[in-house]
Formats: sequence, C-alpha cells, structure tokens
Amino acid sequence: MQKYSRVFYLVGFLAMPLFILLLVFGYIKINQMASEEIHWGHNKSFAFGQASREGKLILLSITKSRCEMLKGLECGEGKPDLGTYVLLNYTPRDNDFQTLILDDRFASLKNEPLPQYFLLNASGEIRHASKQLPSVEEMQKLPKKESSP
Repeated sequence: MQKYSRVFYLVGFLAMPLFILLLVFGYIKINQMASEEIHWGHNKSFAFGQASREGKLILLSITKSRCEMLKGLECGEGKPDLGTYVLLNYTPRDNDFQTLILDDRFASLKNEPLPQYFLLNASGEIRHASKQLPSVEEMQKLPKKESSP
C-alpha cells in the first residue's frame, strides 16, 4: 500500500500545475468574453464626458424598452461596430427623454414611432438620424471620431 501512495502523491504533484494552468486559462477566457459584451449607457453626462475624452461619437438609441446587454434587434444585436461609439439609450419613461422632446433637434420624437437613432458629437450636434439602427456597412462609413473644423 505504501508503494501505491507514493505514486498517488507523484501524480497529484504533477497534476497541480496543469490544474493551475486550466484555472488561469479559464479566467482569461471569461474576461475576454465579458469585455466583448456591449453595454448601453443610460446616463447622459457620463456618455458625453466619455465621448469627449475618447474622441468618439455618441449613438443615442431611443427605444420603447431599455436596452440591456443587447436584447433584441432594436438594441443592435449582432452589430459588432456598436462598440466603437459611446452608447446611450433612453426610453419614454426616462427623465432625459422628456428633455429631448422639448429640444427642437429631436422634434421627430413627438410624432414618429420608436425606435429612433441619432449619432451625436460630444457637443450634442446631430450627425445622423434614422428610424433604423444603421447597418454595419453604414456604421463603417460614418465618422468614428469628431472631425475638427
């Protein structure tokens, strides 16, 4: 019996580094998968601040229900280029939606159905507006960064 216990200790000792490597690989893989998920922001000041810092445009999505973790086509499901913009999502229940309705730039919100999409620069200027989320091809043609005058 003592002869076999040494073999078990040796196998256990040799299996430990393999187990640690599997844990590290799993941790790295899970982090990569989590970073690939696209999250819609719901805070206007945070979105505009991030767009200004990173030189990105803001994709404002106004939908009937809140976009969380890309549920549904109106939230951009299957559109990988969404990650190159600062994403901001409002619903009619949000306080900021009421502010948008009062803004003349967003007059279409008063009488046209949702969803509606706007591409804004960091100063709030509308660069693109549509009733459908732009396709991947259209997103690639739209400028990713704010152009300087």
